[in-house]
Amino acid sequence: MAEFNSVITTVTGIGGRLGAVILAEIRNIHAFDNPAQLQAFAGLDSSIYQSGQIDLAGRMVKRGSPHLR
Repeated sequence: MAEFNSVITTVTGIGGRLGAVILAEIRNIHAFDNPAQLQAFAGLDSSIYQSGQIDLAGRMVKRGSPHLR
């Protein structure tokens, strides 16, 4: 297998194979205006429960890319 060389592999715990999967799923990092959009795309944002005066953060949502989650 050819060596994968990207800045993403400088993150602790991300090697060549995982880095390639992340970049393949994201496709174009410049399509996201801010980190929150990338987080939502990956399905890592939490659900929000609101009722009257109560605002609670819930579980991780099940939408987005299961490969990135």
